[in-house]
Amino acid sequence: MHGVAGLASTLMPSVMQYKGRKFTFIGSSLLLAIGWFLAFIAMDIYTIIVSSVVLGLSSNCAAIINLVTVSEMLSPRYRSLCLTLLSVHQTIGMVLVSILGVCLNWRTVGLILCGGSLLATLLPMVWPESPSWLAYKGKFEQCEQAFVWLRGTDEVDMKELQALIAAQKVPKPNHNRSSFQRICRLIKRKDLYLPSIFMFLVLFNFYSGGGVSIYMYSKTIIEISTGDSKLAVVGYLIAVCTLLLGCGISLVMIRFFDTKTVLTRSAFGSHFFLLICCLVSYLESIGLVPKDSYLFLYFLLAFKITCNSGFNSLSFALAMELMPVKHRGVGGALFNIYTSLLYVATVKPFPFVITNLGITYTFLIFAFTSFICTILIVIYVPETKNRTLQEIEDYYNYGHFVSRNLSDAEVELPIISEKNNN
Repeated sequence: MHGVAGLASTLMPSVMQYKGRKFTFIGSSLLLAIGWFLAFIAMDIYTIIVSSVVLGLSSNCAAIINLVTVSEMLSPRYRSLCLTLLSVHQTIGMVLVSILGVCLNWRTVGLILCGGSLLATLLPMVWPESPSWLAYKGKFEQCEQAFVWLRGTDEVDMKELQALIAAQKVPKPNHNRSSFQRICRLIKRKDLYLPSIFMFLVLFNFYSGGGVSIYMYSKTIIEISTGDSKLAVVGYLIAVCTLLLGCGISLVMIRFFDTKTVLTRSAFGSHFFLLICCLVSYLESIGLVPKDSYLFLYFLLAFKITCNSGFNSLSFALAMELMPVKHRGVGGALFNIYTSLLYVATVKPFPFVITNLGITYTFLIFAFTSFICTILIVIYVPETKNRTLQEIEDYYNYGHFVSRNLSDAEVELPIISEKNNN
């Protein structure tokens, strides 16, 4: 229900492209608050279902808006690090909610999260609108004001601002064409279909790697492996806490290495530990390893740490960075469609699959599928760290990154120029 409801959020990126990032952030936060409040007051199954639908819709909206906003407002020097921090914050939230869910009544948890969502609606009052969106809408003076407020007047940043405005000042396509012709022309654009394919590849790799499924059903997996229900609860809480350790590692790694490098190395490491888990599970099934052994649990924790050291924390960020600003309405819709369908296809059937295939074959499928996807990412997906959003867009159009000089984008910045003249 939660994943299917996310499909309705495909309209939110279009609203985001039309009304701006701040408007949609406030809207998604209000939807989250409504969803949690419905969970708090629920007295029957129907209210719980409605709450789940609203939460599925709002959480998908919030995910895309957060990624877009952070990626557009920050300097390329800090964008990858801050997108990783966004994943760290989400992980901390997941850990806290998991602990609260064990310690408190679910209604109390719903009320607490409702309050947090209402608080989030106030945050956009302290930051400006996205400069990239303002430039896309032709509001160049407001774009410069927001850009300077966020980034200052460093020469490198001013170069990026000039390139951003210059790219949006190009003549707009002829809108006298029919809607069908415009759609066909849009689909044929390399700066849309290439990032759409890359986005799907990155997200498919993320979900097929088993990180989400194994995290959500850790308790069940540990109980199947060890046969100890009490150990399963303790192991689940430990597994949740290891996510923080993995996030800490990813923060250090992204400081020194490229985004794609950190993601793929983390993915390969998670594949290795998945295969070790497969081996241990198989040895348990044939009696060479005692059923009550903790060996499987140790390697499962190692998988979680490795997986969250870049694979989990960077997949969503990289997927959104790949989409050019001018296509983020369509791209955001595709992002929501991909994540919702992949969530439903991989997470929801997991209990049925692991019951019928067992841990060994289920983990083997995860490892093999994700390994193939990771190889394709290494070969084809471009690196985004330290690249401006305009340079990423140029990559699709020219087949390589274009370093723009100030002379390449002669744009008179209206506000700063006036201040300098005074």
